[in-house]
Amino acid sequence: MDQTVGRNGGAPGGAGSRRLLLSTALATAGETRLALVIAVVAFVAFLAVVPLARVPLARMPAFIPGYQAALFFIDLITAVLLYDQFVRVQTRGILFLAAGYLFDAFIIVAHTLSFPGAFAPTGLLGGNDQTTAWLYVFWHGGFPLFVMCYVIWDRGVIDKDRSPWTPRQVIWGIIGSIVGVAVLTLAFVLIATVGHDLLPIVMQGGDYSLLVTKGISPTVWGLTFIAMLLLWRREQRVMDLWLMLVMWIWLLDIALSAVVGSSRFDLGFYVGRLFGLIAASFLVLALIVETIKLYSSALSEAASAEQKVAELKRAYASAEISPSKKGGGEPVEAYVQKQNIAYYQTLLKSMSLGEDQRRTVEKLLSEEKGKLGRLPPASD
Repeated sequence: MDQTVGRNGGAPGGAGSRRLLLSTALATAGETRLALVIAVVAFVAFLAVVPLARVPLARMPAFIPGYQAALFFIDLITAVLLYDQFVRVQTRGILFLAAGYLFDAFIIVAHTLSFPGAFAPTGLLGGNDQTTAWLYVFWHGGFPLFVMCYVIWDRGVIDKDRSPWTPRQVIWGIIGSIVGVAVLTLAFVLIATVGHDLLPIVMQGGDYSLLVTKGISPTVWGLTFIAMLLLWRREQRVMDLWLMLVMWIWLLDIALSAVVGSSRFDLGFYVGRLFGLIAASFLVLALIVETIKLYSSALSEAASAEQKVAELKRAYASAEISPSKKGGGEPVEAYVQKQNIAYYQTLLKSMSLGEDQRRTVEKLLSEEKGKLGRLPPASD
């Protein structure tokens, strides 16, 4: 029988219950403990670096292109995997989160090109000495806002009566988000370059302590902290758990890079960016691991289904199952489809199914009924 969905999106029964998607599955106790351990270790490392954060180190402008190239590809891959989650789950929250990671990838390119000394003494975007600092602010202040939108729409605070998306709406939703993110990034770049005179001065040489004294860095830090708090819920999803960890280490990144630290190429500058790279990696690793698990699960389920069909065919052929027991000699395919339909109908009566999981089961049920309707009638 085709058993694919249960509590947390897995097949009910047994210790190896499989989950459908990272965005709908509930976190296990082991995953929660792992995230907590990583958060504590990161905080201890942060406390160890804080007293030395302003110690100047060697200037390495080439560090920025290498570091941010890695960050760009990590964020871009994460965005693609989240768009895949959106196609499957079809919630605006996941669409906002995918757009947030895409925004990060786009603005990282602008920030890298503008960085003094990376490709040209004053950068390549034609701004001034304030441009790179403000692109950093837009980058680190913009992503938490996308996370907040993810929480608001994902939990039904807005748009509570969500109707299923059509394939056309899904495609246009993805295209619209990509175009919207590109336009938003371009607007920030124009503000930081062409409109730099409209922005407050936050850089003096290589010192950006004015970001702190003018309250800009603390505001960005506060937005990140709020986004992290909004992600907490009593029954934590795997997606939200790892995203909370991302925001936690992002907080440490901002604190070292733009609050405690105050100059380019000091210890806080380098370690803060290392924290940023680590933070960016958590969700993409979780998505990749979950994708591998789902693929392995699908292969296992397919092999199991084929084996059971083969067993049923052998049973019919050897008359181990009499026609009277199977509705007067109905084809084995019809018997399998009816068993699947009965199984999915039983699942729909379960109170443990979430809204997204229920929609998935209903879709599978509809597909099984369609297959049954296309089978030839049983012969007497």
